Amino acid sequence: MTEIPLFLNEEYAKRGISKYIFWNPAVAPHLCAFGTTGSGKTYGMKLCLAKVSKYELNSQFYIADYKGDLDFTFLQGSDRFFRFMDCEKALNEVYQTLQKRQSGEDKKRNMILLYFDEWASYILSLDRKRAEEEKQKLSTLLMLSRSFNIHVFVSQQRVDSQYFGASRDCFNFVLSLSNLSKEGKDMMFHDYKDMMKSDRKRGTGYILVNGTDFAPIIVPTISNMELVHEYIRDAVNR
Repeated sequence: MTEIPLFLNEEYAKRGISKYIFWNPAVAPHLCAFGTTGSGKTYGMKLCLAKVSKYELNSQFYIADYKGDLDFTFLQGSDRFFRFMDCEKALNEVYQTLQKRQSGEDKKRNMILLYFDEWASYILSLDRKRAEEEKQKLSTLLMLSRSFNIHVFVSQQRVDSQYFGASRDCFNFVLSLSNLSKEGKDMMFHDYKDMMKSDRKRGTGYILVNGTDFAPIIVPTISNMELVHEYIRDAVNR
C-alpha cells in the first residue's frame, strides 16, 4: 500500500530541508485532526484528502460535512457528499460497505475513506439513544475496517472520549494544529506533552503516529486550491 506524503517535518524545514511525514494506511489506518477554530484544520484536511486521491487512484471518498459552511460547497451535487443531518447516511453507507466486505458479498478492496468534519458536534445534536448507535457504528469501523481497506478521518475541535468511547485509541495518526490546552495535550499526547511548545501558529502543530513517532509539523502551502478541490471531487465521484 502506498505511503502518502502529507506534512513537512518542522525540524528539517528550519534547516531548509523538505522532509515529509508520510501516512501509511496499512500501519496507521485512521486519522484524527483537532484544534481550535482558526487553527487551519480544514485547510490541512483538504490537503490530506487531495493527496490520498492523487496517490490512491481507486480510492472512493464519503465526505460528511456536519458543519455545513462554505468549505466543501464545491462538492454540491456529488452522490457521496453529505451535509448537516444527512451525514448519518455517509456513516451508514460506509458501515454497510464494511459489513458486505466482512461477509464476502463485496470482494473489492479498493480504498474507502470516510471523512467526518465535526463528528463531536454531530453526536451532541442527537438524543442519547441515537448518539450511542452512531458511536457504535464508528467504533466498529475504527476497530475492524483496516483489513478491508476502509479508513476514517475525523476533524473537530476536541477529541474527548465521550464522543468515541474506547475506540478513540484506534486513531493511530493524530494531528494537532495550533496551541492546545493542557487537557488537549493530556488527551492525545500525554507522553510527549512536555515537548510541545506554545509557539504554534495557524498551519503548524504536532503529529503522533502509533503512539511513538512524534514530530512538530508544518502544513505545506497550497498553491492551487482549485486543483486540490478537483482531486477531492474526483475521489467523491469515482
